[in-house]
Amino acid sequence: MAIARRRRGISDMLDDYFRDLERELEGWREAFAERPSWNLKAGTMEPLRDMRITPTEVVMTVDLPLTNPRTMQVKPSDENMLEISAEMKRKVKFKEMGITHQKGEFQRFHFHTRVPVPVKMDEMKIKFKKGMLEIHLPRKHRQ
Repeated sequence: MAIARRRRGISDMLDDYFRDLERELEGWREAFAERPSWNLKAGTMEPLRDMRITPTEVVMTVDLPLTNPRTMQVKPSDENMLEISAEMKRKVKFKEMGITHQKGEFQRFHFHTRVPVPVKMDEMKIKFKKGMLEIHLPRKHRQ
């Protein structure tokens, strides 16, 4: 007895396509959703950062003013995530930043970031100078 295969129609393929598209858009929405760049309970704030992707490497620049370099940690949390944290030399209050409607203070920088392309985390190179952290991650190339 032969098993009858159901042929996929165009409507099934379109349903799958739009389901995948909706899933992808939800990921983008989460990534770019507005949220505070601080955590008052933990006393941490996210630093300003930039990521540049070249054919050979990913270069991330992170602004870490008032950072104590001895306390800085840059570590991969998995194959495409980095965690960066550093203590500040002194506590910074909202008032010092010109924010008067909020109360609180921060004593460290902390954030997680996803690297959007495959990289070799074990070959990461780090430079820190005058409050600017520069991370170089060589790209993995598929063979």
